[in-house]
Amino acid sequence: MTLLETMHMDQNETEKKSGPEKSFRLPKSFIVLGGGSILVMAAGVVYTIFFYLSLPNHHDLDSAGQAIRHVPLPVPPTSFFPSGKGPAVDSFGSKDFDLHIGGVSRTPDGFDVSMVFTAKTDGADGDGLSLAVAGTPRWVDSRRNSGKGAASLSTATLFKKGLPGSFTVHFSRMPTAPVFDLYLGLVGTRGIKGDRFLIHFKNISTPRTRS
Repeated sequence: MTLLETMHMDQNETEKKSGPEKSFRLPKSFIVLGGGSILVMAAGVVYTIFFYLSLPNHHDLDSAGQAIRHVPLPVPPTSFFPSGKGPAVDSFGSKDFDLHIGGVSRTPDGFDVSMVFTAKTDGADGDGLSLAVAGTPRWVDSRRNSGKGAASLSTATLFKKGLPGSFTVHFSRMPTAPVFDLYLGLVGTRGIKGDRFLIHFKNISTPRTRS
């Protein structure tokens, strides 16, 4: 056997032992799920910051006589943009009061949402309930439009058990979708002092005619 033949045999043996090199590849499903998770997390962060920026500062609240030290977000950070699907949710209940939307009417400069408040108890001191608006009332529709509002609720308004009261939330901008979601933050100032309520009404019909 010649030297050339011996070298050729050694080369063949080396190739058989080493074999073809294998490359490591991530499964496509892993890449898709990982990318989707990152997008969802990023959307949640942007959504939370977007609504957090609308919070009033404590000086504004103090000047209005509300003296609230802990203001809840006007929109829960776990709630994403509404889809417009599903039944309407126009009422909210707690152990101390019920709140529901009495009507939605168009005005020359926007629209009003009439809120009906019914106290179930007279509160811890027995003299009735009073609440303040915490944060900025806001509507959001399924087309990603939103609008800020102002409520006529005052801390001087006292709600007594069994006697319905009302207040209005006014918005200067109209939703463009047929329905919208309404977010309202309330905090107790008397009777249920310090109790905070994050209220989310869903799929409320957008007013189309002026009343």
